[in-house]
Amino acid sequence: MSGKTKILALLLLGIGLIFLVMAFLSGQNARKGGEAIKTELERYPVVVSATEIKFGTPVTPEMLKVEKFAIVPKGAFTDIGDVIGKKPLFTVGKGLPVTNQFFESGAVAAEVREGYRAFALRLDENNVATGKIKPGDYVDVFSIFQSNSRDIQQTISRLIMPNLRVLSVGAQLVNAPENANKAEEKDVNNRAARLRAMMVEVPTADINTLAVAQTLGELFVVLRSPEEEELPDMSKFPQAEPILKPALVKGPDGKVLNPQPKVEMTASDKAFAGISLDNAMLPGSGNSNVKNNKPAQTTGQREAAPATVEVIRGGETTRETAR
Repeated sequence: MSGKTKILALLLLGIGLIFLVMAFLSGQNARKGGEAIKTELERYPVVVSATEIKFGTPVTPEMLKVEKFAIVPKGAFTDIGDVIGKKPLFTVGKGLPVTNQFFESGAVAAEVREGYRAFALRLDENNVATGKIKPGDYVDVFSIFQSNSRDIQQTISRLIMPNLRVLSVGAQLVNAPENANKAEEKDVNNRAARLRAMMVEVPTADINTLAVAQTLGELFVVLRSPEEEELPDMSKFPQAEPILKPALVKGPDGKVLNPQPKVEMTASDKAFAGISLDNAMLPGSGNSNVKNNKPAQTTGQREAAPATVEVIRGGETTRETAR
């Protein structure tokens, strides 16, 4: 092979190698471009409000739709079924991603069931059980108060309200996010605080009884077992009479009917009608001497010993009670 032929062969080989390298690089760029386009077009499903959702309105499927987002907002729902039936604590505007912030699962108001109210108990600081009770537990509420019967003063303790659901203890909330209830409350000396505030869920018709009991004496809460189902049989005991009586029913002629038809009162009606102190604490007992003051101390403290003085007579020393 002549020298010219060798040179020509080398040139052709070089040109071929150049084309091979260019083809390889072109393929790499095309693949990267395809991946970039795929990434750019990739979207994630996010639940969006199809219409304005008013505060407190249960969410229905018609109020929602699913749209594709490049980035899923924090706390957003991706499945419509996870939102159905929830009640937002404030109005959700149309076209907004629906997130758990609209529902605030830790808020007390969102946890109160229909027909109930959230009632704040002021508990005695010596009621150490409050340190063990957590939101979501069930408790019985007892009251200790004083009453005069036949001129004999006596301290009475009785169950005022059974099986109440605890909504909050101190700053802790029922169904709050997991990390929200981890911080233990401390006093000024960095010791575990004795929590005195407790929010419980009370039937609307029974709020007056609990309010009177709280004003009258000390309240104590007792933790119930979650498996305990026994409750007092109210049909065995006298029922408290409301203060406000229903208005007399008149006939078409304007005259008061005799006898009067029975008036069915709702829970809100009973709460509005009110209840007296005696009826709330000792219904049907005829006792009108329930005292509106705090009971004697129940902390186990001894009564202070009477003051004495030392008397010396003729070399003898005696101690006599001071007058």
